[in-house]
Amino acid sequence: MAPKTAEEELLVADKDFVRALRDHLKANQNDLDALVALGLFLLSRKEPDKALACFNRVTKANPGYPAIWRFKAKAFDALGDAKSAEQCRLRGKDWRS
Repeated sequence: MAPKTAEEELLVADKDFVRALRDHLKANQNDLDALVALGLFLLSRKEPDKALACFNRVTKANPGYPAIWRFKAKAFDALGDAKSAEQCRLRGKDWRS
């Protein structure tokens, strides 16, 4: 069996990371930090729709979660929804959100 390339090793590590986060979230559905971590990872992997689903769960549970509106804006930007992205940016500037 040939040694794995660095890229193949990263893919395996990515899969392991996502699996571990999802397993953790099954047991700890309200762990907002884990949801944000998963969402940011998915966003970095060009899956903004899945990232947004994570971020939406966070804002539903705690609309004041630090930086969540900025993360949602980035996901909407990646989806090409500039209007929703701007609404999130404005919401994030509101200290009461």
